[in-house]
Amino acid sequence: MNRTRPLHILNVAETIKGGIATYLDMLEHFSGDFNCNFEYLIPAAQADQIASKRIQPHAYSRKGLGPLLLAAAIVRHARQRKPDVVYAHSTFAGVALCLAKPWLSRNTKTVYCAHGWASFRDRSKLVIGLSRIIERCMSYIPDAVVNISRHEHEINRKHGFSRKNVLIQSTVLDRTCPRETQLQSGEQLHILFAARLDWEKGYDILVEAIHILQKSKPDFVYHIVGDAVLGNLKIEKIVAGNVHYYGWVDHALIDSFYDRANVFIVPSRNEGFGLTVLEAFRSAVPVIASDRGALPEIVEHAVNGLVFNCTAADLAQKLHDLDLPTLRRYGDAARHAYQEKFAPARFVASYQNLFEKLRTTI
Repeated sequence: MNRTRPLHILNVAETIKGGIATYLDMLEHFSGDFNCNFEYLIPAAQADQIASKRIQPHAYSRKGLGPLLLAAAIVRHARQRKPDVVYAHSTFAGVALCLAKPWLSRNTKTVYCAHGWASFRDRSKLVIGLSRIIERCMSYIPDAVVNISRHEHEINRKHGFSRKNVLIQSTVLDRTCPRETQLQSGEQLHILFAARLDWEKGYDILVEAIHILQKSKPDFVYHIVGDAVLGNLKIEKIVAGNVHYYGWVDHALIDSFYDRANVFIVPSRNEGFGLTVLEAFRSAVPVIASDRGALPEIVEHAVNGLVFNCTAADLAQKLHDLDLPTLRRYGDAARHAYQEKFAPARFVASYQNLFEKLRTTI
């Protein structure tokens, strides 16, 4: 193909609420650097989550025939729009892409990113083993597979995943303006959680930890951003004057929540990377994260935050023992870690390399 013509890429997802929307916005932001035009086959109800007008809405969920219907939609849109690349995001879309691939043009390249492989999730050994077999097979079908953390990439290599797997470590854009608020000693401790209120994100662990702390630390203030998406957890919303719920907020406003926070909580049971950790780091906000997935790869214990053992009791203890001077020291280290290890330059270079390789085979 003409090397100067922009690569036409159709991104496909079943849901983009949360981290995937942030990731797609990163791709869109750097589309000029990649010489790519991105299009999005995403749920109609979530079209406002991406700053793009090139959206093809769908209404398919993971229930019932959802994967087959999304696969058919991929084939239909590929024949109509003739993209150079179809890029599936998350497991459901990955399954649909694998089903659709035999029906796509030979010139249409395919890419898959799990955004957190199912075989890394907190499940029984049997389920993990079966998931790994299925995902290992899936890794051989697309033309390229993106791993978003070194943790996942290295383990997948050990378990025989395709050598078409490439490591492109996730990132977030830096702030356009410095942090506005610096809380002084003696003020209340403000604790932020921003994620889906789902089992995977450990919302119930946070709720239990808050209940534990309400007696010993009634002056703590909790800010909870997000809402349920998968519906796999009975949601308890704490009714108390020091616990505030905001639902989903415009991503352009998220920095205002980090501005008022002393510490950010990530109690996830599994996490392929953890983009919100980097959002906190860029705002010099330290993170208390569970010891699951790639989180210990980002959060360095007692340096830029703390790592806990994914129980409410340990999270409550870590919060109970905090003091503002220590948090400020961790926050400075968090900002330094973002600048030195997780800034976007490496992400951009890695994707430029991937897209150029795909371009040469079209």
